Amino acid sequence: MTVGPHEGVLLVGMAAAAVIDARTGRIPNPFTGLLMALGLVWWAVQGDPLFGLVGLVAAFALHFAGWRLGVEKAGDAKLFMGIGATLGWQEMLEASLWSGVVYLPVGIAVLVLRGRLGNLVATVRHMAFKARGLDAGEPPEPTMLRTAPVIAVGGAIAIFSDLPWG
Repeated sequence: MTVGPHEGVLLVGMAAAAVIDARTGRIPNPFTGLLMALGLVWWAVQGDPLFGLVGLVAAFALHFAGWRLGVEKAGDAKLFMGIGATLGWQEMLEASLWSGVVYLPVGIAVLVLRGRLGNLVATVRHMAFKARGLDAGEPPEPTMLRTAPVIAVGGAIAIFSDLPWG
């Protein structure tokens, strides 16, 4: 498989976001904004400006909801928007799915290494009580993971996989 220039730039950008997030717990807005802009410009120059725009909007729709629900951080959502602008909505969706697949074992491993696996059990128990309408008490303290490295892996798998829509 040949990697296009836009995909190469995105791979470098995702790797940089992973390092920044792992060190600081944040992905700077100018960084994610640049990835979005580069994707949009690439597709405009290629003569298909709607391709990148639809990918960006689809990523916004999906990942803004995730941010509002508290299951992902804003920088992660914006990183997916950069992926959508660069790869289009189908590969952004694929990157999202791969990130979810990678996130589960990595997240559990991080919780185990941090001694916080019991927090996951307490959170699931709290959610189950709330879902049944029972007094769940105070929710357990959340354990936020730095997920840009996982998103970068999901994005790379989407770029290098040979699925029919990619």
